[in-house]
Amino acid sequence: MRSRSNCIDAAISGVRFPLLPALALLLWPALTAPARAGDVEDCGGPPTEKAEAACSGIINDAARSTEDRTKAFTGRSRFYIARNKIDQALSDTDAALQLNPQFVPALIARGYLRQRKGNLDQARVDFDRAIELEPKNPFGFLARGNLRADQHAWTDAISDYSEAITLRQDLPAAHVGRSRAYVESGQPDAALADANTAIAVNASAPNAFYWRGQAYRRKGDIDHAIEDFSRAIAQAPQIERNAYFARAQLYSAKGDYVRAIGDFDRLLTLLPDNKEVQQQRQQALAMQAELAKAGAAPQSPATPAPAAPTAAAANQQVEQAKQFVTQGNYTGAIANLSRLLSGDPRNEAALRVRALAYSRLGRMADARNDLTELLKLKPNDPQLLAFRALNAAGMRQFGEAMTDAGRAITLDPNSSLAYLARGLVKAGTGKVQDALSDYDHSISLNAKETLAFTERGLAYFGLNQLDKALLDFDQALALVPTNLIARSWRGLALMLKGRADEGLVDINNVLERSPNNPTAQLGRGLAVLTSSQYDRAIAAFDQIITRAPNDAFPHVLRARAYLGLKQPDDAMKDLNFVLAARPDYQPALTLRGITWSALRNYDKAVEDLDRAIAQKETVEGLFARAKAHEALNHTDKATEDFRKATQLAPSSVFDVLAQAESKRKIEELSKRVPCGTGQGGGTCL
Repeated sequence: MRSRSNCIDAAISGVRFPLLPALALLLWPALTAPARAGDVEDCGGPPTEKAEAACSGIINDAARSTEDRTKAFTGRSRFYIARNKIDQALSDTDAALQLNPQFVPALIARGYLRQRKGNLDQARVDFDRAIELEPKNPFGFLARGNLRADQHAWTDAISDYSEAITLRQDLPAAHVGRSRAYVESGQPDAALADANTAIAVNASAPNAFYWRGQAYRRKGDIDHAIEDFSRAIAQAPQIERNAYFARAQLYSAKGDYVRAIGDFDRLLTLLPDNKEVQQQRQQALAMQAELAKAGAAPQSPATPAPAAPTAAAANQQVEQAKQFVTQGNYTGAIANLSRLLSGDPRNEAALRVRALAYSRLGRMADARNDLTELLKLKPNDPQLLAFRALNAAGMRQFGEAMTDAGRAITLDPNSSLAYLARGLVKAGTGKVQDALSDYDHSISLNAKETLAFTERGLAYFGLNQLDKALLDFDQALALVPTNLIARSWRGLALMLKGRADEGLVDINNVLERSPNNPTAQLGRGLAVLTSSQYDRAIAAFDQIITRAPNDAFPHVLRARAYLGLKQPDDAMKDLNFVLAARPDYQPALTLRGITWSALRNYDKAVEDLDRAIAQKETVEGLFARAKAHEALNHTDKATEDFRKATQLAPSSVFDVLAQAESKRKIEELSKRVPCGTGQGGGTCL
């Protein structure tokens, strides 16, 4: 569950809704009425002064029909949108909807305007209503897709764009919107396909070249990315700020500082006070100066890059790549280093940094190739072997990982990374206690490695030892506060402990930086589950399960939500799915026992709960078994389990709830079962 998003739009205070103006223009042909000529046709035409005058004439003519005036108000709002007169446009859409509350073009236009003003919930209401009224209208889905993209709800946005495309294949804005969502959710190949389709339908489709460039950038194809950013700029040189910024970054990555500085200068004429642009321009100037000092002329249109850079120039490129890695610009680092390595393929420093950048992008196979090349240069380097072992473990190539980790430990018994890698292998193959031993040893050798604390925290989390997990996540974040893995899991652990307010701080922090982080999304789903919003919880878990269908924990949480809705059959499907793959998964066994009780099959409930409690006694498990025994009239067994449930320390929010019920039950039973003659006031419970 490790996701990352690199969106450069936040660095530029440019157009906030890049797709919606195209949507607004597409809507207007639907406003014309073929039965009327003249002013009606003018009102529904391009958003010019002629159209505005025609629409106003219809609006001011009391003799015109309600239908004509409704369309005229909506048409004039289009004119105001084109001139960025948002309040006037909104007033006209309100007027149109007062005349006809079911006029879909006005609903979509008003939703767009509400979105522009930041009233996203109201915008969603308008789009939902438009879709409800006209479920075959692609523009309703396109509009809602744009709203969801603005909220960084990429999966939902993709769903809406796909529906719009199903309804109308030749809708470029929907293909561009879905391309953007695919880029942002880490699916560059799918993004390329959509951008190509949009360009094939309409080579002037707004933003199509920009998002195709971003897709190429994510794939590491820098030259194609620069070409597309240039085409985006050519289409709209006065407003394509994001394309200028992206192209400038890539020129810097290639060492073409002349062009990079030119793009930054152009941006500063549009955004003179933008600190990010100023800073990156200064960095480009500094690198240009350093290369000049080293005797390497900066690349320019008339000066091709040398085939074999000097040692000084190579060192400068490696240092710049390290800066890119520090900034999170991994694609830029890779482009820079690939250019260097094409002329000097055995440059050890470049291979090391590029392997790291590939790893940060999740391109594990590429990272492994670089590590293998490094090991050809240094076959007995324990650190490189440990890094390759970590890489192989991340790719679930556990045999290769164990071989590399074992060899690294033989060469250097004090290699903390090698023990960490071996721990990852053991955790990945189900040997969690053995993994903990390796994590402990790794941390004893190097207590400054955030990944070791993170992985040990995850192991404790998997064992439901949440207090120990929290300590490790705290330590991981103390070492590296930007560790989103540790922060998302700490948020989830806090919520499971019943400390929802604290947990949501972490969850929201992660989602602000990585909207598609699955662990944080799981935490958001858990929040609505524990507040009894079961329908919303199921919707949240549905999205997570769609992306990670074999992950057991979301299935168990969704089963809890189904039980909350009194749908035990649906809960049972999730639990059986989990237990078919992991027959001894304790949380699923506990919940299936509870589900059997909901289905009044108490014998099977006791059977599952016995298996769960044999692994680990939990308050919830004991309480559930007590309830099943009570239903079977096993009073003694029920009483014993209720008592244990009140005495055991709760380890989760579900335990806290179960313990409160257990105490209530004990009080109820104590009134029914007095001890001895009852004269002493005590009870046998």
